Amino acid sequence: DRFWADPFVIYKNNKHHVFFEECEYTNNKGYLSVMTFDNDGNHSNPIKILECDYHLSYPSIFEFNNDLYLIHATTHNSKSYIELFKCENFPLKWKFDRKLIEDIPLVDTTIFFYDNTWWIFGCKAELDGSSQSNELMLYYSDNPLSQNWISHPLNPIVSNIKNARPAGKIFQMNNKIIRPAQNCYKIYGNGVSFNEIIKLNENEYEEKEFEFFTPNWKNDMIGLHTFNYDKGFTVID
Repeated sequence: DRFWADPFVIYKNNKHHVFFEECEYTNNKGYLSVMTFDNDGNHSNPIKILECDYHLSYPSIFEFNNDLYLIHATTHNSKSYIELFKCENFPLKWKFDRKLIEDIPLVDTTIFFYDNTWWIFGCKAELDGSSQSNELMLYYSDNPLSQNWISHPLNPIVSNIKNARPAGKIFQMNNKIIRPAQNCYKIYGNGVSFNEIIKLNENEYEEKEFEFFTPNWKNDMIGLHTFNYDKGFTVID
């Protein structure tokens, strides 16, 4: 009677906590839920953690000054601003904290800390009515709680439906910065592209694709949409 999407995982208190969009078909409005896994794979039932009057999805979570914060996609919010929620009691209680970037509807907003700078990646439609998966935008600030986010001079930094839209947390591995992205060429969430970020600063951005995965391990799967990983635990949808 529902679907789950956009899983993000955090390892805390010796357990893995998977945050995700939960959407019941009866009202078609997503909210955010969490499931907790122990090291043996046993898990709790999903528990709703955040619901608004509009659709919620893609719970991108980050830590700052020993506190956890969450941002999500903003296109379903008619006011079109990135909302920041602060965790008051992990993992269940989150409270609206402040607005960040205003008047710019972004999908799958992903926050990343690198070189003493905070970066927000997110996709937007180039024109009203066009695909939300074509144009990747980038904003930066020296403080993730700031309301002064600067648009990167090269925006849109990626203009390609095959690898613009974010597909999970940006991570570092084997001295590479890796940005998962959705390939939406044939269908929404057709596959996941792994892109190495070569240059990332206030004036330059460069990346190159080095891996692409489709869900070819089962005949009845048509898409691969999100990839996230933390402390030996990988989640996909």
